[in-house]
Amino acid sequence: MKALKKPTKSSAQTTTLAKSTASQSAAGRLILPCLRGRIGDWIYYSTLLPFKEIAKRVSMADEIHKNKQLSHWIQREISDRIPEIVSYLREQEQRFFNSIIVGIYGGKPAWQGLSIDMKDLKLTEEESDYLDKTFGILRLTGKEEMFAIDGQHRTAAIKDAIAVASELETEEVPVIFVAHRTDYEGEIRTRRLFSTLNRYAKPVSTSEIIALDEEDNAAILTRKLIEQSSIFTDKIAFNKNKSLSLSNKNDFTNIILLYEIVITLLTDKIFIKSLPIGGEKYASFVSRRLSEDKLTKIYDGLVSEFEEIINGLPFLRTFFEGGTIDRKANTTNLIFRPIGQIVFFNTYRIAKHHKKENLVIKYFSNDGFNLNHPVWNKLFVDPGTKNTVVTQQVQRAAILLLLSKFNIPFSGTPKDKELINNLSIDVTSL
Repeated sequence: MKALKKPTKSSAQTTTLAKSTASQSAAGRLILPCLRGRIGDWIYYSTLLPFKEIAKRVSMADEIHKNKQLSHWIQREISDRIPEIVSYLREQEQRFFNSIIVGIYGGKPAWQGLSIDMKDLKLTEEESDYLDKTFGILRLTGKEEMFAIDGQHRTAAIKDAIAVASELETEEVPVIFVAHRTDYEGEIRTRRLFSTLNRYAKPVSTSEIIALDEEDNAAILTRKLIEQSSIFTDKIAFNKNKSLSLSNKNDFTNIILLYEIVITLLTDKIFIKSLPIGGEKYASFVSRRLSEDKLTKIYDGLVSEFEEIINGLPFLRTFFEGGTIDRKANTTNLIFRPIGQIVFFNTYRIAKHHKKENLVIKYFSNDGFNLNHPVWNKLFVDPGTKNTVVTQQVQRAAILLLLSKFNIPFSGTPKDKELINNLSIDVTSL
């Protein structure tokens, strides 16, 4: 894209050009307001594209280039996330996308700077020169080839969304164009940009989701439990991982584990995927905010369920009424450790689906779920190092043993069955 000769337009004409959009395009021509910038050795052009123009002009790399060789073309698998994003676009009034980065080549795209009236705006010569070099219009002929370098999921979702919801066609998404060359060096350069964008794009952490997300219902409910429920007042550790220090005597759990417990109690996501349990659909529950009335109803039910569990387990009731806990002692109930919370709440949730949650509460109320118990010691303690074993396979084995005790049908993996057989544990001894 090259800068054309600066136009000598009046202020009114300049304003009109700056407001040009796809509605003025004809026979494939498109005139867009545009900012030109530089970072490193990339010159980029930032503009807006209506959804209908995204659908019409921007392709996935595999749509433009049928050659699947990884050495030539960027490929990114388009996953099952697309329907979720389409639902977000159609149902969320406060929808928003960040910029899609688009590679462009072919045709005759041209950027043209616009003159700024120094006198009216009282600009210095330096300020005027900067604006002249930065603010302008981008002209597209319609013969350009474009493909999403970053934002392939968003691009695919936009295409699907306007196919069923034409009212979205005029909505605009920010787009950053970068020039792509189809020679060998150009391909390498674009691939490097693609990998750089993904390498340095830091995923949002679970702790940030819990603290800030207003679409994830589990995050919203977790915050409400901490902020509004007297149950968890001063009983939640604010860690950035699932660990709980053995020296922590005052907290029941940490915020990430509480978030996962909320998901376990409310959704169809379960530690053992082969066991259907019903509940809210996990994918939509953590990505699409429910109405305030429904959230309030779910929150009230969640508080009641926690109260029932706590009141049904004397050692928990004692703790929540002001007690402390010694996590270092082998006699301490494993429900006060992350591994025990995962085992208990998943077992409880599965049993509840089978209307047997009372059996779970009755069993755990005996306070034998600790490392002094021969079965749990055999399962959770490495005989050589004496360290606690916290692998997912061991957690699964514990859940399956408890399900066997409560006569709840399940189908474990070959590894699950091998582990349980090797342990030679008689469930009647639990």
